[in-house]
Amino acid sequence: MAGLAVMGMPSPAQTVTPAQSDPFGRLAGSAYVHCAFYRQYDIDPDTGGRVMVEGQSRSLMHYQRQKDGLIHSIDTRRAGAMRVTVLRGPRYLHFIERVAAMYVVTTVYACLERDPGSGACVYYGAVNSRHFDHRVLREPDAVFDELQASAEPGFCDHSFVNLQSAAASP
Repeated sequence: MAGLAVMGMPSPAQTVTPAQSDPFGRLAGSAYVHCAFYRQYDIDPDTGGRVMVEGQSRSLMHYQRQKDGLIHSIDTRRAGAMRVTVLRGPRYLHFIERVAAMYVVTTVYACLERDPGSGACVYYGAVNSRHFDHRVLREPDAVFDELQASAEPGFCDHSFVNLQSAAASP
């Protein structure tokens, strides 16, 4: 319950749908999660704000839940799939891979866009970091807070919801 208090409780005037009460629940349980990360952005000429341009990401991560419940990732920066641990901190959702002594971590920190009909989140704010801080397995939120400035920003979504597993035979 402490996690809900940290994420913020609605004011009495707000109505919260079940999809909004657990912002990362749908993503954490999804069979397919796709993330794109950017080192640089384009600048919106009208607002001056930073814009992530689809197709111009620096790296892509795809997380796939297997039939046995294990999660594997495929990353455009390397060959092969890696096993992933998913941890929910009090404030964030973390996909953690151990590669030799290094950790490759995707941290999902916010809902960026909701489906107008259901209120379910469809795009999530995320960052991807690579580091050697073993505390990430015990205190993933604290490690994120310390390292987020050096992480690559991006977003995650459920873009592969209707595709069959890559391992499935035709």
